[in-house]
Amino acid sequence: MLTRRHVWAVGICAALVMNLIGCSYDEKTSSASKKASRVEFAFAEKTRLVEILQTTGDVVAVNHVTLESTVEGPISFCPWREGDRVNLGQKLIEIDRPLYRQDVEAAKAALAVAQAKLADLKACVRPEEIKQAKESVRHFQECTDFAKADLDRIQSLVESGALPAETVEKAHVSYVECHSQLEAAKEQLAMLEEGATKTEIKVAEAAVEEASARVSVAQAKLDECLLTAPFAGIITEVLVRPGDMAAPRDKLLKMMDPSSLVVRAGLPENCVADIRLDATAAVRLDAFPEKTFNAKIDRIYPRLEWDSRTRIIEVKITDPVELIPHLFARVSVQGRVAEDVVVIPDEAIVTTPRGHKIVFVIKDGKANQRQVTIGLEQGNRVQITEGVQPGDRVVTAGNLNLKNGASVQTSESRHVSIIQKAAQGSKKQ
Repeated sequence: MLTRRHVWAVGICAALVMNLIGCSYDEKTSSASKKASRVEFAFAEKTRLVEILQTTGDVVAVNHVTLESTVEGPISFCPWREGDRVNLGQKLIEIDRPLYRQDVEAAKAALAVAQAKLADLKACVRPEEIKQAKESVRHFQECTDFAKADLDRIQSLVESGALPAETVEKAHVSYVECHSQLEAAKEQLAMLEEGATKTEIKVAEAAVEEASARVSVAQAKLDECLLTAPFAGIITEVLVRPGDMAAPRDKLLKMMDPSSLVVRAGLPENCVADIRLDATAAVRLDAFPEKTFNAKIDRIYPRLEWDSRTRIIEVKITDPVELIPHLFARVSVQGRVAEDVVVIPDEAIVTTPRGHKIVFVIKDGKANQRQVTIGLEQGNRVQITEGVQPGDRVVTAGNLNLKNGASVQTSESRHVSIIQKAAQGSKKQ
């Protein structure tokens, strides 16, 4: 027969047994949980990787100009407003200077006189002038012959004593005068038959050139009063109105060529060696928040900016879009390209307190810690130059508190190829 003491002893023993069983079960459960951490993984793969450089910039017009005055005077023509389109060579602004117009007219008249004189020298002598000159020679020849005969007759009479000696002197003077007139008439006839000399023509030609230069100078002064469009474009700012008084070097009007609009941005110094002309790019504008525009590098500046240590590039958008200056732009530019390199997701990389880059590679159910060296980055993909081989399973989730050599349980259903992830991301964009 069991006593009460025996019952208490049996109860206590049973309780101790149950407690031991429970503790053993908890220890096994806890040990199992410590031995196998649940993680997600991805395979290290070989693929082509393109580095994408991110920067910001502004839309600017490469071809823009500020028209300034070079003369003083009132503005007589300026009908433009901001946003007006103009063509190459179209009249934009005129400054009224009547004195310059009068100088042009006077110079043109002087040129016409010089040209007429030159034409007269180069023209052939008219037959009437030569006929008249020959008639003068014949007339003075007859006069000379008569004076000579009269002189001879008078000398004979003086020698015979019929006439006084002074009569001979008068007859001789008359003869000399007629002979001189004859010689002058002959020279005039010779000049008419020969025409103008080369010296006379050269002098006349020089006079024409001088008069033409004066016309050019006067016209140049007048042209300074008229400002025309240096290219086809859009008026961006009008600084004067008709009636305003312009002074030399006053700013009058600004315009730009919309076809020359580009995105100007800067890239950091450590990237400048990898930038190439005509490299592809993508541009996002705050004015079009839902769109990404295709572009290419159109120009690379041959220097670094001193203050920012950046190299300026100009990106030309190839997709149709209506740009305006000073739009803010976010630019993605293609940098270095690596062919057939080992790539893993960026979430597989853990940075230690000392700054080392590590990953956990799953092998035989354990997570093996490896220090890695990274190269290019594209989106969520990172090139590994040392530490990982193609086909290695790298932990992508659950790796923050993971220890080297820890047992892991993998989730096959969560594993997706990083190349597939990149393709999915591109489709979403």
